[in-house]
Amino acid sequence: MDSKQTDFGEQAFGKQSESLVTVKYESQQHALDFIWSVLGDGSAVGLIEGPAGSGKSTVVRQFVSELPRDAAVAAIDGTRIKPRGLLSEILARYGYAPDLQSTDELLQMIAMFAGQQTRTYQAPILLVDNADRMFPSALQTVSKLAAITEQGRPAMRIVLTSRQHIAAFTDGKKGAPERAFDVLCLAPMSVNDALVYLHARIEACGIGTPDSVFPGDVCDKLYALSGGRPGMLNEHALAALKAAKSLPISLSQFDGTHDTRTARTPPRIIVSRDGQAVEDFVFNDKKVLIGRSDFADIVIEDEFCSKFHVLLLLYSDGLVLLDLNSVNGTTVNSVRVKSTLLLDNDIISLGHHRLKVVNAPVADSGDAGRATIADTKRMRNLDELRQKRAAQLRAVPSKSGQ
Repeated sequence: MDSKQTDFGEQAFGKQSESLVTVKYESQQHALDFIWSVLGDGSAVGLIEGPAGSGKSTVVRQFVSELPRDAAVAAIDGTRIKPRGLLSEILARYGYAPDLQSTDELLQMIAMFAGQQTRTYQAPILLVDNADRMFPSALQTVSKLAAITEQGRPAMRIVLTSRQHIAAFTDGKKGAPERAFDVLCLAPMSVNDALVYLHARIEACGIGTPDSVFPGDVCDKLYALSGGRPGMLNEHALAALKAAKSLPISLSQFDGTHDTRTARTPPRIIVSRDGQAVEDFVFNDKKVLIGRSDFADIVIEDEFCSKFHVLLLLYSDGLVLLDLNSVNGTTVNSVRVKSTLLLDNDIISLGHHRLKVVNAPVADSGDAGRATIADTKRMRNLDELRQKRAAQLRAVPSKSGQ
């Protein structure tokens, strides 16, 4: 593959491809209509749910581009944001740069602005992308913003995007108004949408015959690999272009590993207390910190849980738990551990909470042939953990033998 082909692939489907062209398709238009409907009423908080690569961020950007220039709108990426940073960024998007130190002062200023806007024009808009990746304290701050009222009605129109469901909002005070969620699950593209999407991006790069790059059968293959998610479609299209020796791409040029390695469902951790589920966490990163601190990725509000209790490390062929010298220790399936390889349906116990492991990755025999020298130590450690875990399982009597 020559350098021109590489440049073309990056331009059409790489990280900067969103600036090239936005291709509207049915589910995206449905999401845009949903936002307009939710914000037009303003009484509920809108929530757009969808897995990684489903196009949520693109929907938000597209909506903002359609707003009047004088609209008061703050579009925020919630990833790893904290309360003060969130409030400061919201005010900056509304045109203010206050020199305020406390979150209470920032909240008060936003409340004043929102009240004035609601009385004189219309309530300001807040769009928070990746709301499920905010620090819990920042999500609570959004809840407080949702509770601001003017003349008995919500003073801020709010839409969030998330990879998983978020509970309804309340600021936690007795008698405070609670705003329900209007929820839209962002549907994937159709097969025809995917073909139009791929060809439109190719044409935007100056290629008048997109079939000369991705024929129809290849577009169908890319659709199948991506599940109809535009972000994944970009990844597979770019990978196919980088691997291609010639154009047009044919089905025979696809590396079979694409099917098995990218189509796996990400692991989840279902957190429960007293038999009631309180959180369904989907892995978006390779490292997940669990503990009582607001800085944790999964916050466990339990007196027997340490601030930084457990670290989970995700690899393509294993999910590893490391206890971080916690005061009260960690058990997996009632066995106390310092480190272990997690399997599907394992139950991690932290104080009064139970964390169930779902979709844990398993060892792939194909990995051995692709291993590099840098992988050797990690693979050896995983093998040792597998042997240790197998010994633990043999030591636990089966139910049939009891």
